[in-house]
Amino acid sequence: MSHQGFRFDDYHVWGEFWMSLNQGYLDMNYKWEFEKFWGKGAKPERIVLPAKDFDALVERLNEPPDPVIMERFKEILNRKAPWED
Repeated sequence: MSHQGFRFDDYHVWGEFWMSLNQGYLDMNYKWEFEKFWGKGAKPERIVLPAKDFDALVERLNEPPDPVIMERFKEILNRKAPWED
């Protein structure tokens, strides 16, 4: 980062600097928000699945949805909202 021609009203580039570090600014902010909610030093939960269960999960996610359920879902989305009269 070159400081040649830097002026005191150029502080807006600091955000770009942090974003340029592989989105480091967002990662720092996320950690702060996470610790604010869960407490200092809290670690995110980690779910570990055996390979067989993971493969079953991926298989299930790749299956097409049940047409009956999708039709009911479309009906629900097409209903008027309670505040619309």
